Amino acid sequence: MWKVLTAAVLVALLVWEPRSFPVGLGGAACGLLAALTALQVGQVLGALLFRVRVSLLVIGVGGELRTWNGPRRRVVLRSVPLLMTVGLTSVRAPVRPRLWLTALVSVLLTALLVAASWLPGGPFWRGFAVAGTAVLVNALVPRRGAGTTSPGWFLFALPRLTGRPVAELEATPMVNEVSDALNAGELDTAERVAEQLLREHPDLLVAIGSRIGVLTLRGRYAEALRAVSALAGRTDLDQRDMAFVMAEMASSAANAVEAGQVPAEVGLPAAQRAAEGALQLGYPTHRFAGTLAQLALLGGDPARAEELARQAASASESGLSRADALATVARAQMASGDNAAARRTLVEAVELAGWSPRVAETNARLTID
Repeated sequence: MWKVLTAAVLVALLVWEPRSFPVGLGGAACGLLAALTALQVGQVLGALLFRVRVSLLVIGVGGELRTWNGPRRRVVLRSVPLLMTVGLTSVRAPVRPRLWLTALVSVLLTALLVAASWLPGGPFWRGFAVAGTAVLVNALVPRRGAGTTSPGWFLFALPRLTGRPVAELEATPMVNEVSDALNAGELDTAERVAEQLLREHPDLLVAIGSRIGVLTLRGRYAEALRAVSALAGRTDLDQRDMAFVMAEMASSAANAVEAGQVPAEVGLPAAQRAAEGALQLGYPTHRFAGTLAQLALLGGDPARAEELARQAASASESGLSRADALATVARAQMASGDNAAARRTLVEAVELAGWSPRVAETNARLTID
């Protein structure tokens, strides 16, 4: 879709005013960035109006300048403040109307910006308007994958959703309770809510996933692997669901092998197959870098593992996931014989989630060494 729209923008600018193409192209670049930012700002405004939680807010691109981590929200300020990334989760019922209205605010704000850009005239503003219109059209196309969901999906597909997918969304307030407790290290609370959620909704992926999250942070990786493996045979899961299942299976298998709870000759090939399946089904690579880093380390490539783990730490969506990625960085540095660097790396991980099993075990190994 993006390739088609980009080509359409370039052709429109060339045909419209070929002599002013460079100016129009500059306007198009500005319009692209402005419209993308308007969509994200609109989401934040909609979330504030309709009480949807902003769980992740990334301002800019490039290296991290500063981060603020909390059990409910992670805010990242990057070096080049051009774009914004927003992660939303609903914490209050009814879930669907809140998400729909939030998407509506996002689209309306962007539409106002685009409409206003058509008024001034001139090659720069025409380029701005054409590119902004392309961004808006792309946003309105209903798409939902393992990596992202378009505003158009919330506006046009969400109201027609039925069955289990609706139940998955409506269960998000309890899922967020589990996530909040896990991020804060309150495992007993997380386990209690996860068990209640599973009793009430035994077939929901989010309920089973919450249970797997608790097992993982209890260090019971083999049990987590059995729980996620049981999902592979379900016939009611779409491609997006299966991408998440395969990604979780790869992660659980890698954890189980790393902890010695599953033999490497059994668990490592299974993890590799699950990882390949997740990526083929559209699971985003930037969200999967932590698991890929573990697999590289288990496969005897600490340099590649450190590179991927640093990518995972940079792209992390919570303090807990960043701590886990930093633990992998430290383990890769240890495997390369640089325990001093590993100790420096682990300082932040311990501050973020020193109680988590992988961070605690890595810290214990460094203390002994």
